[in-house]
Amino acid sequence: MEYSTDLGRRALLALAGVVLLIMVGLVLSQFLPTLVFTVFLYYASRPIYRRLGKLPLPESFLKRPVPYQKQIHAAATIFFFLLPFVVLVSYTVFLVIPELQAFFGEGGLASTYLSQFQALQGGSLPGPLADIGLSELLTMGPAELIDVLQNATVQSWLGRVSDTLFGSLSLLTSLLLRVFIMLAGTYYLLTDGPRLVGWFLDTFDGSGILREFAAVVDDELSSILFGNILNALVTGVIGIFVFTLYNLIAPGSVQIPFAPLVGALTGIGSLIPVVGMKIVYLPVAALLAVSAIVTGQTAALAWVALFLVVTLVVVDTIPDFLIRPYVSGDLTHVGLLMFAYILGPIAFGFYGIFLGPILLVLIAQFFYIIVPYIITGSVDTTQTSLSDYDSTES
Repeated sequence: MEYSTDLGRRALLALAGVVLLIMVGLVLSQFLPTLVFTVFLYYASRPIYRRLGKLPLPESFLKRPVPYQKQIHAAATIFFFLLPFVVLVSYTVFLVIPELQAFFGEGGLASTYLSQFQALQGGSLPGPLADIGLSELLTMGPAELIDVLQNATVQSWLGRVSDTLFGSLSLLTSLLLRVFIMLAGTYYLLTDGPRLVGWFLDTFDGSGILREFAAVVDDELSSILFGNILNALVTGVIGIFVFTLYNLIAPGSVQIPFAPLVGALTGIGSLIPVVGMKIVYLPVAALLAVSAIVTGQTAALAWVALFLVVTLVVVDTIPDFLIRPYVSGDLTHVGLLMFAYILGPIAFGFYGIFLGPILLVLIAQFFYIIVPYIITGSVDTTQTSLSDYDSTES
């Protein structure tokens, strides 16, 4: 076969493209949690961004085109909605972390002191004392020994302070960098995301199958990430503040143990199909009622009833009423979605609560849309789901 120079050149360019894609993938893999959070923030803020785009403009603006209209809407969405939301969720997380430490007993003050004491018992000496032999320590006078101990304590304290400062500065810098990447990525997804997707589909999608796949995946991710997960986050934040306020006024016998932790669990419980967050606050109410009866303060049962009413209305009903209308996707099986919420954090860490559903939607729609096209070669725009195969007796 005669060698084609053009074919060889195209093969080299294709190889170079593959190498570039691999390098970009390796770089992005280092920021995978940040990218996953960016996708979530994009879908969480996109309804607000689109709502701003539909607001009526003054007549003076209607007479001429408004420059940078999309950029202004995206900046307003991030500044007035996304930043307060991120700050509120971050503050909520910082409230929950001490409760987790107190609940599980690891990382608390007592365990820290215990581990330090055990390490000291193991024979290791701090700072300069490690360089002094036992015989030299025994021959020192009281004043000299006290001076050495003071120097060791000061140096050890200075070392801990410097390590803490450098560690905190490094952590803060890394955190600010990732927050900037998330906000900037969300901004450009809002302003240029549709145009980039449209260019890709127009360039590489000759059959129309990728356009169908992208449309269905976009609808499902919008439903799941904006609807279910945002509902869980908002519910968790509301639960934390409601339960904390309840503990400020309720008698001691019917106060909620680990209130911020219970509030966060109510948000997580809202992801569970059918029962939802009731799996959390109903057992808590039962525990409070038992506590009131055991302590002989039956009058405190009125506070338990108040806890149930406030939780049902403020924590359970209002967030669901406000956010649920945006949840319209019904192609992803609820059972699979529940396992994605459970297994995602186990496999990937905290950000797995977002990455798990994203992977589930991509895989499910790949089998619904792409696989039939691979087998038959035809594009079927009739979308099916597992619910279409449910059999019921007539």
